This record gives sequence, structure tokens and C-alpha cells, in this order.
Amino acid sequence: MPLPRFLTAIAGIPLVIWFIHVGGLTYACFIFTVIMLSLYEYNSLLKLGRKPVQGATLFIMGMLLPVALFFDHNYAAQAGGDNFAGFFITLTVIFTMIYELFSTHKYLERIGLTLLGIFMVSWCLFHLIALRDLRPDGEWLTFMLIVTVWIMDTAAYVIGRRFGRRKLSTISPKKTWEGAAAGFIFAIGSVFVLRLAAKETVSPAFALAAGALIGVFGQVSDIAESMLKRAVGVKDSSNLLPGHGGVLDRFDSYIFLAPIIYYLAVFTR
Repeated sequence: MPLPRFLTAIAGIPLVIWFIHVGGLTYACFIFTVIMLSLYEYNSLLKLGRKPVQGATLFIMGMLLPVALFFDHNYAAQAGGDNFAGFFITLTVIFTMIYELFSTHKYLERIGLTLLGIFMVSWCLFHLIALRDLRPDGEWLTFMLIVTVWIMDTAAYVIGRRFGRRKLSTISPKKTWEGAAAGFIFAIGSVFVLRLAAKETVSPAFALAAGALIGVFGQVSDIAESMLKRAVGVKDSSNLLPGHGGVLDRFDSYIFLAPIIYYLAVFTR
């Protein structure tokens, strides 16, 4: 592993684990920062690829939406109301359309790419906060998700590099079916090991479902973000994290997984 990548991991992994353990507003602010930087990188990617995007709408509504979701989730619902998120979702659609109506050059593509960024980044990644707030085991669920993805990505990279022969996708030429299969197996195994090590009460069926979903959708989510980068002709979303690319590169697997694992936990337990 290159030294910059190793040093970033050594510094970042304990910090992320600490944020998960502390939870509450501290953890929420960490995820808000991740969302903000990811929106910045998404905007930069589109600008580099000469793709139209409403930068102001992307940032303003992209940050107001997760804040409204957090307020609903933690405060408004306790007082008998939870309409702030719905209000800001509505405003997001309205403002995006109004912006285009009054623009000199009107692009339907700009509407779509702006909404994609807001809902892909802000809406989906907010579920990392919602997952941590689940009771009684939100801390373990979040820790399980984060760590399992780390293990899955490492297994897929190592096995794919050593034994990979068949290309998984033309979008990510270095990914192979052999690596994807290894990632899938390690994802399931990791959830079961973490469940036993922490003596959690989640059922074996839940552990199997969570591991399988992480093993599939974590890797698909990674490829989906790679599709964006390939469309604009760049390798990394930014160079904010030495050796790892950008924040969006590090959290791309959670775009699909954060909501999927959250709703799995909500609907099955």
C-alpha cells in the first residue's frame, strides 16, 4: 500500500470509529461535513466534464435537506410533527425548476443532474445518521456497515488483483468477477464475525441479509459513482484524501447501502 494511502487510513479509521461511538450531534456534524464535501466534489466533477448543474441550488438545498431530515428525526417528531423534510424536498423540486425557467440558456439536463446530486448525495448519505440513531443498537449497526464495507473492499481488491481474470464492468476495468465474489463472501462473513464478537442480538437471518446486501449493493454503488467519473473523464472525485482520492470516492459504497441497511433494520426487526 502506498505511504500516503496508508497514512490517511491510519489517521482516518480511528477518527471515524470515534465519531460513530460518540453519536448524537457530533456524529451528525461529521456526516454533514461528508455530505458538504461530496456535494462540492460532485459539482466539480460536472464542471470538469462541462455538464450543466445549478451550483447554488445543489449546495443550498443539498445542505438544507439533510438538516431538515435531522431535525424531523430528532426533534420535530417528538413534538408531534415531522413535515420539515417534506417541505424542503418540495422546495428543492420547485426551486430547481424556477432556476431553469429564468435562466438565459435553459437545459433540462441541468435540472436532472442537480436533482441527482441532491438526492444521491444528501438524501442517501443522511441515512448514515438515521442508522446511528436507531435504538437500541444503532451504534453497532453503523459500525457493522462501515467496517464490513472496509473489509469487503479490501478483499475484492486483493483477490481481484491476484486471481481476477474476468472483467466485472467496462466502467471499472480493474474490477473483476473474482474480486466481486470475494467481496461478497467476506461481507457476509464479516457481519457474522462482528455479530458474534459484539454479542449482538440480531438474528442470523438479519446478519445473512445484511451481509448479502452489503456484498451486492456496496459494490454496485461503487461502480455507479465510477460511472459519473468516467462520464466526465476523471479518475478521482478530488485529491482531498491523499492516496484515496476524494470524500465521494471513500463514501461511494454508502450511497446505496446507507438507506438499504437502514430500511432493512426498520422493516425486519
